[in-house]
Amino acid sequence: RAQDVARCFWDLLGPSDSRILSEESLAFMRRYQPMTVGWGKLANVHYGAGLMAVQGALKPGGPGADWGFYEGHGGATYGFTSSQGFIPKVQAAYSVVSNTDNTTYSGLAACRMMVAVAAARGEQIDLGCGAPAVVLV
Repeated sequence: RAQDVARCFWDLLGPSDSRILSEESLAFMRRYQPMTVGWGKLANVHYGAGLMAVQGALKPGGPGADWGFYEGHGGATYGFTSSQGFIPKVQAAYSVVSNTDNTTYSGLAACRMMVAVAAARGEQIDLGCGAPAVVLV
């Protein structure tokens, strides 16, 4: 379940009193290096030991771009894609899963989720992914 994956990222990257790894192990995982080949190079992904530092905004560097930054990992297999991680700006973990081979959808859903959370907190941001369909306040 997506909820279980989000909880795992909370336990991995959330506040230090809830972490499942030592600070030393987490520091090792966070030794990010830019990917130099393939899709990671195109997406400007920085990869550590099982973690990626990602700017999830489709329009990086714009107002509110810090909302789009997360640490986590994407996933893809036949018929499914996912985006999950921890967003430091709001101290929140998330997981989005879509039943398609196209990674665009889970990334777009995660980006729009970040816009919706910002709006619920009173910030209007533009991450380049459009407005969410519904914003609950």
